Amino acid sequence: MATPPTTRAGTARSRTPTSEGGAADLFPSTRDSLTEGEAAAGVEVPHWLRTAGAWSWRLLVSGIVAYFVLRFLVRVQIVVLPFLGAMVMTALLRPLCLRLERRGLPRLVATWATFLIALVVVFGVGAAVVYRTTVEWHTLVSDLSATADKVRHWLATGPLHLRSTNLKDYQQQIVDALKSHRGLLVSEVVSGASVAGEIGAGLILTAFTTFFLLYEGERIWQFLLLPLRPPTARRVDVAARAAWQTLSGYIRGSVLIASFHAVVMAISLLVLHVPLVAPLAVITFITSFIPLVGVLVGGGLSVFVTLGTQGLVAGIILLVILVVEHQVEGHLLQPFIMGRAVRLHPLAVALALAAGTVLGGIIGAIVAVPVLAMVKSAWPHLWAPRIDVPSDFVSEAAPRPGGEGPKGTANAAKVVNRAAEDPAEFGTDGEDR
Repeated sequence: MATPPTTRAGTARSRTPTSEGGAADLFPSTRDSLTEGEAAAGVEVPHWLRTAGAWSWRLLVSGIVAYFVLRFLVRVQIVVLPFLGAMVMTALLRPLCLRLERRGLPRLVATWATFLIALVVVFGVGAAVVYRTTVEWHTLVSDLSATADKVRHWLATGPLHLRSTNLKDYQQQIVDALKSHRGLLVSEVVSGASVAGEIGAGLILTAFTTFFLLYEGERIWQFLLLPLRPPTARRVDVAARAAWQTLSGYIRGSVLIASFHAVVMAISLLVLHVPLVAPLAVITFITSFIPLVGVLVGGGLSVFVTLGTQGLVAGIILLVILVVEHQVEGHLLQPFIMGRAVRLHPLAVALALAAGTVLGGIIGAIVAVPVLAMVKSAWPHLWAPRIDVPSDFVSEAAPRPGGEGPKGTANAAKVVNRAAEDPAEFGTDGEDR
């Protein structure tokens, strides 16, 4: 005997809250609407399909919001990039500022001293690079010309047996191509001047933001926490400290590894008598901040200059040195220096690097890995029912937004745990908004 549709629908209604438990409570509106649809159609939608549908539209909306947020950040990148640079500089300079404060200097004086030291170092290195480039440029040009003559002679007398007239024709074609695209080159120079202006403005904004993050980072962070309810504010505070500690460790470790690459490159180029040692060492230092591929780019440029100025043997020697150096970094420096701060699987690093490059180019490749490491560090503290703070949790490089030192972090964790045990004390009624 067939069961009437109303009986089946009533059975579906009575069974939904009990048999589906947490899933029905998680999506109550979806549960009610789907159950009414089942009653009208006389069929029952599987539980897994209902859950997948509920999650799908939420993920779709979240993806759309994330897309427009990313588009907005790209439009205001002249503000976003200097702020990110200021965060990096703050993580790097904060330990020095704290040491000066512990020696009795007022915070304003310690901040100015740290800021001026950083400016002297940056401008000093920049001036040295410009000076050495100016002095050694003629040597580089003459060496490259001599190497070009050798290559042209080898092409004519070597296994290719190219005629000198053909080589001259190729050279003339290159010159004609440059002349025909002179207007394009002029426009590129003009756009380059515009980009240079934007870079200058970005550097000024970065320096300005760095100073105030060093001086008033604590007040700024407390202001950002004001709109949140006390338990949520403490939880966000602890998660942000974990992310900041990870960022500080990553930046300091990256600087140490980049310095190692730059020193090895400088010594190798000096021994091989290659010109432009200082500029190539600085380029190696900068490109070392891009994981996996940065050393290859900086090292490849140095090998190319070595081949053009000192010949094939010197280029092969430098290439061998770079291979050995890369192995030392991967097996010794990375585990000991970066292992504690950034505990990420190599596959996660590679995928984050690829995604960052696609979304943000070179800047995206630079920030992808530290952002992933920060999210990994903060995520457990955001969702854990109780917050347990390790004894070495607070880094001395942290701006200490929620209190002074480890005591402020420990108190934050205690407040969160008390709120979880007695929500009425904080007026949350069990809700952590």
